[in-house]
Amino acid sequence: MRQVARSTDEFRQLEKIALRAWPSTETIEYDGWVLRASGGYTKRANSVNPHFGSSLPLDEKLVHCRAFYTKRGLPTIFRLTPFSQPPELDDILADAGYTTLDRTLVMRTPLDRPLSSNPEVRSVDLDLWFGAFDRLKRPEPAMREPHRRIVEAAEGDRRFAVVERDGVPAACGLGVLVDNVVGVFDLFTAEAHRRQGLGSAVISSILDWASEQGARAAFLQVHSKNDPAIRLYERFDFEIAYPYWYRIAPGLEPTPPAQSIL
Repeated sequence: MRQVARSTDEFRQLEKIALRAWPSTETIEYDGWVLRASGGYTKRANSVNPHFGSSLPLDEKLVHCRAFYTKRGLPTIFRLTPFSQPPELDDILADAGYTTLDRTLVMRTPLDRPLSSNPEVRSVDLDLWFGAFDRLKRPEPAMREPHRRIVEAAEGDRRFAVVERDGVPAACGLGVLVDNVVGVFDLFTAEAHRRQGLGSAVISSILDWASEQGARAAFLQVHSKNDPAIRLYERFDFEIAYPYWYRIAPGLEPTPPAQSIL
């Protein structure tokens, strides 16, 4: 897998865009850290993002974060990158018993070439898209409303893409365009329709739409062990920008719906 050669400042800027494209329903800035909570739907939207600085005593900050999530009935989770602040935070959390979850890759590609959209891919409204997503992915009922609130709060323009077979949703995906960068989210294909090019068709549709809107780059997030998805994204020239991973407080394992979604 190829890796993008970029500066840490560029990665932090991409993090800021990603936080806006996949927002939380509650966001608190705390001494350079961003604490996010969204009812437990996705760890991205329910974790501490310590990427932008730190000056207060670390012990004090860890107690504050634990209290923040405990009050909301959520596990305390940190989303860490190679440029988390302070640099020794990962080791400190490990020593405190925080366990590692879900090593994930942020992948990025420039949008500087012609693309070819598949006419089978439909651009639909939010309600139709959620109907398709829920039918395909079958999220836990309690997670559907938090998911919808996240997508409704996303900044920028959105592309809701669906492919149907015999009038039934077979694949879907979501594009969110923020500051000329499009994030690709919620890409999913029904098991019976995999390896038929539907995922590629949805990605092409989102990237083509974003290019027409003036986007210069695209990004997405994928589990580091999801080799089929990574191979798919590499066909669109996505390259690894940087990894991230989670550390969760001891004795506070997330519920299965939150644990299974990055």
